[in-house]
Amino acid sequence: MSRLFRIFAENSMKAFVTLLIASFSGIANCHAIIPDTVYIRKPESMRLIYRNLEVITNDGYKIETWFFPAQNPPSESELRNPNENRRTHEAPGEAKRPTIIICNGDAGNMSYFQLYLAKNWTSRGFNVVTFDWRGFGKSSPFAMDRNYLCYTEMLEDYRAVIRKTSEQEEVLDGATAIVGWSTGAYLSMITAHTDNLVNAFIGRSLPTDFDDFIPLVMQYKNKTRNELLVPDDFPTELMPVHIAPEFEKPLFLIVGENDFRTPVWISRKIIESLPETTPKELMIVENAAHGGKEDPMLIAFDDFIKRTSDFLMANLRPLHGERPSAAE
Repeated sequence: MSRLFRIFAENSMKAFVTLLIASFSGIANCHAIIPDTVYIRKPESMRLIYRNLEVITNDGYKIETWFFPAQNPPSESELRNPNENRRTHEAPGEAKRPTIIICNGDAGNMSYFQLYLAKNWTSRGFNVVTFDWRGFGKSSPFAMDRNYLCYTEMLEDYRAVIRKTSEQEEVLDGATAIVGWSTGAYLSMITAHTDNLVNAFIGRSLPTDFDDFIPLVMQYKNKTRNELLVPDDFPTELMPVHIAPEFEKPLFLIVGENDFRTPVWISRKIIESLPETTPKELMIVENAAHGGKEDPMLIAFDDFIKRTSDFLMANLRPLHGERPSAAE
């Protein structure tokens, strides 16, 4: 790598992280639905290879979905000429790879932090999938009350994306992990628990249940109970603390040591409730809080990418010539 290219790449990375923090900090501290339908960037601006998947839910909603096959990082010439045509895909090694599906939280859309995660995980040999809930990004419009913490329909969006992902030729059966933060974290753990096509779960700032979570948000975000609503048909019995004793799939949690809305004790409570045989890891990040510029995934980004990659490679059974367990 030339010195000029190295300087260019480093400066581009710093500029991108600065922009990422500035944009992400405005949405990551939300605790109510705030849909964003405008994409601040597209994958091609980061020289990422991807394709759109046609995902339709059982109730007829289109879910905008991007599939990023495992790929080598862009070359020196590709980074120098970001306005050239989209890169073409050449699979690095084996055609079928483990896959990571990233869901959104309760605000923004997949043009924010998800693209940076996709860039790094795909370069480590994972396929990555990102998508937007109905009402977010370019997914079908869906009326939402901003006083709600989530919508039950999000679980159907997740289900539809997972099924379409499983049909892609690059996806290794039995080696799919899902990732979410805060609202997306508990939606992900519920989905991992109930969906046989999901084999592992990674969560940031995971709540235990609404009984613990809502009072903390009321205290630290100065919200009233009527501003933190849960749908009547939401399966609250499947919140993380209730399913943890039966959760047998590999689970990786990350939390900031100064997170007052989903404190460290919450993640520890879930970890300690898991079966002894469940592969598990808890990453506590110093000088990090809940989100925005204090997001633990941002503050310890390189370590987070390495540790999650290592965790999945060690615990996804098909990567070791094994069949998924009955729970998977």
